[in-house]
Amino acid sequence: MKKFLFLPLLFFSFNLGFSAPNGNPALPAIIEEGFFIPDTKWLNFRFDYQNYTSSDLMMEFWDVFQEMGYVLRKIKAFSNTGSITLNFKERLDIYFEMGSCRIEPEFRRGSSLYISKSENDFLYRIGSKLIFFEMMDFTLGADVKYSLFYAPASYLTLNDAPINENNLNFKLKEWQLGLGLAQKISILRPYLGVVYKDTQVRIKNVPFLQNNSLKIGFLKKAGTFLGTSMSMGSFIMLNIEARLVNERSYTFSGEIRF
Repeated sequence: MKKFLFLPLLFFSFNLGFSAPNGNPALPAIIEEGFFIPDTKWLNFRFDYQNYTSSDLMMEFWDVFQEMGYVLRKIKAFSNTGSITLNFKERLDIYFEMGSCRIEPEFRRGSSLYISKSENDFLYRIGSKLIFFEMMDFTLGADVKYSLFYAPASYLTLNDAPINENNLNFKLKEWQLGLGLAQKISILRPYLGVVYKDTQVRIKNVPFLQNNSLKIGFLKKAGTFLGTSMSMGSFIMLNIEARLVNERSYTFSGEIRF
C-alpha cells in the first residue's frame, strides 16, 4: 500500500488548481545515466526546458497603495525557459535558467479598470538543489533560487480604451526556498512539499500616479507544491508540477542528461 501513498494526494490536488515550478526534490539523482558522460564520473550536466503558466499569482498592492484605493484583481504570468545544470555526485545541482517571460496585471481604482501586459522579455534565474538523504524509496531534498525579470509594457488600457502615452516598465524579483519529499514508484517519482517565497513586482512610469510607481507583493508567502516526474533512469525525464495556496499555476518540463 505504501507504494501508492502519493497517488490519491496527486489526484485530489490537481483538481484544486495548478502551480509554479519548484522541481522534484529527488531531481539530482533521478537520471542516473547520460548520453556521453559515464555515471562513474563525479560531475555531469543536463539541459532542461520549462513551460510555465499562471492564471493568477495571487498578489496585492502594498498597504500605502491600498489606502489610495488601488485593488489588484489578478496578475497572469507566462514563461518558456531553458536551463543548464551542473550535477555533482547525483546529490547537488547548480543551475542557471533563462528564457522568455511576460506578466499581465489587472487592477482597479474606484470605477476605473486598468489592464496591462508586459512585452515578452528575458527572465533570469539561478538556483541550487540538494538531496539531504535517501531512505528506502523516499528522498528528502531542498531547492533555493533567485529570479529577476525586466520588461516594458506592451499596452495599457483604462476601461478598455488604450492609453497612448504609455511608458510603463515592469520589474519582478523573487527568491524562493522549498523543502520536499519524493517517493519512487516504478518509473514515477511523485513528490510534494512546502515553499516560502518573497516576490516583489514594481510598475514604474505610471502616468496617472504622482510618485510614478506601484509596488505589489504576495498575499501569502508560504504555500505547497506537488507534482510527479517520469524517467527510466537513463537520458531523459519528464515532469509536471502544481503550486497551491499562494499561486494558481502549472509547469511542464523535460530534461536531458549528457
